[in-house]
Amino acid sequence: MGYEGFTIEDVRRSLDDGSGPNAWDSGESFLREIDPADMGETALVYARAAGEAEGAGELAEVSDRLAAASGASDGASFVEAEERLAETGRGLAGRGEGLYEVVDSLRLSMADAVDTRATVRSCLHDEDGLYATTRRHIAEARRQWEQSRNAELCVPDDLPERIVEFHKRAAVDDARTIAERMSDAIGSYRLRMFARAGELLEQGYDVTDGALDLWLTPENARYLARGIRAELELARDRPEDVDPEFMLRNLEQLRAIVERSRTSCDGFGVTPEEYAYLDAFYEEAGGGWAFARLGWLLERRDELEFDPGDQDRLTAVAGAFADGMLTAYGRDTVRMPESLADLFRVYKGRHDQGWWFDFERFGEVLGHASVKPSRRMVEDLVSTAVVSIRSQHTNTGSDGVLHAALLNPEAAGDVIPGYQEPWADRKLAAARDGDG
Repeated sequence: MGYEGFTIEDVRRSLDDGSGPNAWDSGESFLREIDPADMGETALVYARAAGEAEGAGELAEVSDRLAAASGASDGASFVEAEERLAETGRGLAGRGEGLYEVVDSLRLSMADAVDTRATVRSCLHDEDGLYATTRRHIAEARRQWEQSRNAELCVPDDLPERIVEFHKRAAVDDARTIAERMSDAIGSYRLRMFARAGELLEQGYDVTDGALDLWLTPENARYLARGIRAELELARDRPEDVDPEFMLRNLEQLRAIVERSRTSCDGFGVTPEEYAYLDAFYEEAGGGWAFARLGWLLERRDELEFDPGDQDRLTAVAGAFADGMLTAYGRDTVRMPESLADLFRVYKGRHDQGWWFDFERFGEVLGHASVKPSRRMVEDLVSTAVVSIRSQHTNTGSDGVLHAALLNPEAAGDVIPGYQEPWADRKLAAARDGDG
């Protein structure tokens, strides 16, 4: 019988525990997320932008313009670029426009990203990292297996297999320890970046704008979405422990993307990077499940006795969830998560009464929308609302869904009459009267 050992991939898969991303995979993803060379160029861009900007609010705009026009970073390493940015920042101290604090916080964020990447790379590729440690276990398993097979002494027939299994367990245990250390480093980094985002926002700097895109990565979106998902998972069993303020803070980047899209020249100005962020957020938050669970909270917020401040925050969370969805989806070139798309598929309610409960809660959330949806989204919203009201007249979800469609009155005015549905016609007329 030939040698049947284990591989690096076997060990890697063993780290999957079903509770979240594989720590080994997350480490590899983080190395791709943070590029020290790009970070060095970005630091030089901000060093120049800080000299031109009149204040924190203008810094992002100037850095974007300079980044688009800049070439190579003249060969400077990140360490050199960081020092230039630090020197620029020191020169801004005392100017009074808040630039020094913002520039220094951006510098620290870039340095933190590069340092964390170095830690993650060490956990993966150093002599005591995941790859090397696992290879040593693989090699030792084979060596001992061969010794046992060639031994002149009598050994149990299953000893070679037990040797392999022993070393595989040891490899997995060592890998888990290293992976946890790496995961902790990444988690701590994201927590610090979360705190810095709030500080920068208070200082007048929008972290989703400007040349530095550390906050706009899909990985960061997933991190924030997991925080919100954890809060929504509390809702059924311990709703009194749900923290609307925490959820709202986790939505700051999403809300900034929505606001920038809202104020763009056509009202639909979402960049590919922003779409990737929004899509990763909704996928990780749970798609349709997250909307249904949030709608459940909204339905019961009075009996749950949230204080007035948390009532307002929960309303803002719902508005952000709805507006982010309307901003991200409804274009031929993008697809929403399947569980979210299911809430538009009324035929599912024919055989699954639970679908109607989820749809009503979906409508509860969309009732707080405030951004203009695309024409394609209006078509989907109107169709879903009308077919739902015809299928089950008592459902309340259709009201919120049609409300979202009516936020684009021109498209809704073209689409709704074609259904010849008195309920929708009345809603359209009321909306037009309100505008008048």
